[in-house]
Amino acid sequence: MQNRLKHLLETGQLAIGAQLRFGSSAIAEQFSHAGYDWLVVDTEHAPQTPPGVQAQLQAIGNTPATPVVRLPKVDEEQIRLYLDMGAMGIMAAMVNTAEQAEIGARACRYPPQGSRGFGPHRAWRYGFGAEDYRRDINDHVMFIPMIETTEAVANIDDILAVPGVDAIVLGPADLTYSLGVPFDFDSKVFRDAETKVLSAARRAEKPVGGGPYGSPLDLEPLTEVIERGFQAILLGGDEFLLKVACERALDNVNKVRK
Repeated sequence: MQNRLKHLLETGQLAIGAQLRFGSSAIAEQFSHAGYDWLVVDTEHAPQTPPGVQAQLQAIGNTPATPVVRLPKVDEEQIRLYLDMGAMGIMAAMVNTAEQAEIGARACRYPPQGSRGFGPHRAWRYGFGAEDYRRDINDHVMFIPMIETTEAVANIDDILAVPGVDAIVLGPADLTYSLGVPFDFDSKVFRDAETKVLSAARRAEKPVGGGPYGSPLDLEPLTEVIERGFQAILLGGDEFLLKVACERALDNVNKVRK
């Protein structure tokens, strides 16, 4: 059993990830073989289905990449379902309080550390990996709250203090809306909130994830977020990178069209 994402974060290394929305197991496998350390199957902003999520988890499972499922909120039933399918982490959107974080963190672990109901499916290799799974999974699985509102920023120290919160991810777009400065990532109010989150994470010795505030194909935005202290980097995804590839291919066509 392995969790590459957790290992990289615990050893102070960068962990490069991407978000997948198209629901394609082939795309998930392709991203894994490309060399991403972790991949987020996004069930919040895309019409994913449980069988489709499992197919993507199976594809990622053939590689060293760590599969994480993104949920629209802390939902104990959904957490149990996707962990039983073999997800090694849960990223939950809109976690605003320590109470919500605790529910999510406990839902990811079996007693006595948590409240997860027992019944792994693919996760323990259909029973062929039962002993290792029962012994080790609580130490390998991750719960990752997303910090996306002014309320979450105000409660950031309490959220980070929850046992079982392994990392956090900053959701910049929703946070700018919550702060009243939509998509203004250079505004003082957003930068102050970002700094508060990063400073709290340093005090708690927990890693922070996020993406560049610009194209993931450009070096400067990437180096900026790394220099600010982000460690779990979300670098593009299937939707965005396909869009960019289409644009660039057609730009070349337009240059030679008569």
